Amino acid sequence: MSQPYASIADEIATALTRFADLTALRDRRQSMTYAELGGFIAAARPTLAEQKAVAVYGVPGTLFGAAVTACVVDGRPFVHLDPAMPKAVLENIVAELGISLILTSQPPRPDQLPAGCRVVDAAGFLGAAPADVTAAPVRPTDAIYLVATSGTTGRPKCIPVTHDAALLSYHWREEYAPYTPGMKVGVYIFAIWEMFRPLRFGSEICFPTLQELLSPQGLAAFITDHGIQEMLFTPSFLEKILGPVDAAVGAALPLARVILNGEVVHDRLIAEIQTKLPQVTLWNLYSICETHDICMSRVTGLRDKAAGTAVGKAMPHLRAVVLDHEDRPCPPGTAGLLHFEGPRMLGPGYVDRPEETARRFRELVIDGHEMRLYDTGDQGIVAADGQITVLGRVAHMLKLRGHSIQTAELTQTMAGLLDFGQAIPWVRDIQGGGQALVFYYTADAEQAARNASRWQGGGPRIPAALAHALRQVLPAYCIPSYLVRLQEIPIHQVSGKCDFKALPEIAIQADADGEFAVLTQVARIMRCDAAALDPDRSFHDLGGDSLMCVDLVLALEESYGRRVDFDWALNLPLARLHQLLTDDSGASVARVDRPGLFLTGATGFLGGHVLAAALDRLPADQVVYCLVRPGNRDPQTRLQGVVPAQHQGRVVVLAGQIDVPMFGLDAATYAGLSHQVSHVIHCAATVNLAVDRERMEEWSRAGISNVVQFCRDAGADLRFSSSTAVFPETGGPFAEGPARLFDGCSGYGAAKIAAEAEIASSGIPAAIVRLPSLYDMDAPNPRDICEIVLAACREAGAIPRGLTFPMTDVRAAAAFLTGLTPPTGVAWFNLIADAAIAPDANHMAVLDRAEWLDRVRLSDGVRRLIEADAQILAADARFDNAAAKAAWRGDYAAICDAPRLIGQRLYQSEPALI
Repeated sequence: MSQPYASIADEIATALTRFADLTALRDRRQSMTYAELGGFIAAARPTLAEQKAVAVYGVPGTLFGAAVTACVVDGRPFVHLDPAMPKAVLENIVAELGISLILTSQPPRPDQLPAGCRVVDAAGFLGAAPADVTAAPVRPTDAIYLVATSGTTGRPKCIPVTHDAALLSYHWREEYAPYTPGMKVGVYIFAIWEMFRPLRFGSEICFPTLQELLSPQGLAAFITDHGIQEMLFTPSFLEKILGPVDAAVGAALPLARVILNGEVVHDRLIAEIQTKLPQVTLWNLYSICETHDICMSRVTGLRDKAAGTAVGKAMPHLRAVVLDHEDRPCPPGTAGLLHFEGPRMLGPGYVDRPEETARRFRELVIDGHEMRLYDTGDQGIVAADGQITVLGRVAHMLKLRGHSIQTAELTQTMAGLLDFGQAIPWVRDIQGGGQALVFYYTADAEQAARNASRWQGGGPRIPAALAHALRQVLPAYCIPSYLVRLQEIPIHQVSGKCDFKALPEIAIQADADGEFAVLTQVARIMRCDAAALDPDRSFHDLGGDSLMCVDLVLALEESYGRRVDFDWALNLPLARLHQLLTDDSGASVARVDRPGLFLTGATGFLGGHVLAAALDRLPADQVVYCLVRPGNRDPQTRLQGVVPAQHQGRVVVLAGQIDVPMFGLDAATYAGLSHQVSHVIHCAATVNLAVDRERMEEWSRAGISNVVQFCRDAGADLRFSSSTAVFPETGGPFAEGPARLFDGCSGYGAAKIAAEAEIASSGIPAAIVRLPSLYDMDAPNPRDICEIVLAACREAGAIPRGLTFPMTDVRAAAAFLTGLTPPTGVAWFNLIADAAIAPDANHMAVLDRAEWLDRVRLSDGVRRLIEADAQILAADARFDNAAAKAAWRGDYAAICDAPRLIGQRLYQSEPALI
């Protein structure tokens, strides 16, 4: 009787008991020991029963990792459903594989998942008691997981990877890259299948968040905080991440091993790794889903200048075979079409695609022997000693930033939207823009006229309307950046096939079309083609968040050679952003011939109320000079909606920025302003709770230094709107005096502390007014976290247990800032009510925080913020406010009408602010 097959699933099951007390999976939100993972798998098994294959939806993290591990151990092949995929692609994957069960590790968007499938939240398996788990029996030819690749037509190819191929490659690769108990391995979306290798040895799998992954600073912090020792990257991704990283920071990272996979490794990247990660052992892995791993070689220096990339010798159970165009074997050292043979390594083919399977998994008779070969899509050379050199892709498959693009399928999709005769998709380097996907095609006059009428395109860049249509069915990386119409496809005289070297270069210069540099940088950060981006939408609208925007700001400052406003980069349409960054005309000239007050942040929530209060309080012959950043609209237009009609002539708009010397004003305007101004109220601030402390402090210092210098030049006093964020959200009472950094201080709080310190040491007369969240009974601020929480409570009919927070009436804050007696030195004022606001729970359900978060509708960013800091919903800090009370004119209780605020926000039928 033959021995039962010992699979990867068996090895994982053994590890669950052997390493029970070690951490198996970890992300920023949660972790799971091997014993807890065993309990999760046992709890999931009844749900997985009878399933031929399971889809797992979500971004990789602890819960995602537990769900896919449960599938593997239970013998159910899984396929990953990426939340970034278009709905049509998700539907096609599920239909192609006949899937009836979807496990989710994060909430899907409304109507995103295909109808007809049972959807189960994997979080329901958490908390189960640890259990001894035995792996389900599997056969070597059974699939361990399924890869849905390319999606070039909106119908991705599904590739089964067998248990045997995984087992053989895992054991082979561990001779080069072994794992040990407690070793920390970073895993992200490109390498989710990598997690099962170290999981068999008691290693700890750590998942970065999307924000950490896409920010060089964030990823460096992830690697440092978790002590990551190994991570696999695509070369282009690592190159992007390493760019902004300082050599000293890189050398201090705990990384000991980096594996590169998915693309050719260039000399420039090798050199950068050697400079910035000198402690790292670097491996180059050549692998293809259809054959699993192929070769692995250690990179010790710059590559040989000879053509192609040497990748090593094929692993056992695989043999490299090079064929010419007539399917004849090429002699050693001769270039040809690279294939691989190996019955235990080659997959069974593509699900429900017999023609494509026959084309790529080829049944041939060579030298009298029947062989089943996989056509890699690469040109290559195999030396007499078995060393393989990859020369590049052949026409039917392209690689772009680690993604595979099937050219025949892409051409088929394009044919449904564009009229053409012949077409050649190709990836090429665009000067100043990196690699891009180009769609070369021929079209007669009638076809060209129909294309122009339908898509209104001009120039080589793909028309926005066509890119939009393609975005509905294709992943972003499959959308061509450029369309190039040819008279004919160039043909190589010897081979009779397309002469790719003769394809014309793209005749475009950076910034020639008005957005090129901005689009290039956004596309790099979003990991998509520039053609997939709509220049009339902002970085935020396109899916960028605050952490990713830090990377964008750094890149734009390098590209344009000037400081870039964070709010511009995050919120302006990309075309408008480029226009502002290339506008060298300087700030608009304004009359500065009347005495008055200088105000920053007039277009903001607080600044608008300060402007109104100042206009009511100032003598009729005085004006308010408002420094306004150019935005999507010009500064004058932006302020028109803020200034009451009767005061239009008393507001002077100055187009400029606080973080630019002299605010970007010309010398004459700046000198005139200094002569006329006696008071400065500084309300402008960048509010970004997700940005690291160092970056926020840098932005704050740049602005406050210019404001302080202006006060010196003008002989003016300063009223500065600071924040209660300079103190923890609980504890106290906190003094009306200098603040110090504390554990857990946000970047915003640290920036305010730094600004307060610079003001205090400047020698100028200044009032530092600390404010909590601000409310307006008539027009709530939809961006304030307290307003968002209250709106979510009202919509859900429930409040989180212990909800407590401070708020001050914005009109009271404005009156305080404008009505203060001019200070003679530096004074601090905590303009906060004596008691925090605590809603009465009698009229609403009271839920635990986790249950409340599950019920309410919140944006992803707000939800992450609350999940990361429980005190946001229980901010009960106490503050000394004697100085504020002494300076307030009237009943101090008027600064916060808590009963009226709660009554209106929670019990009135006003629109929710989410």
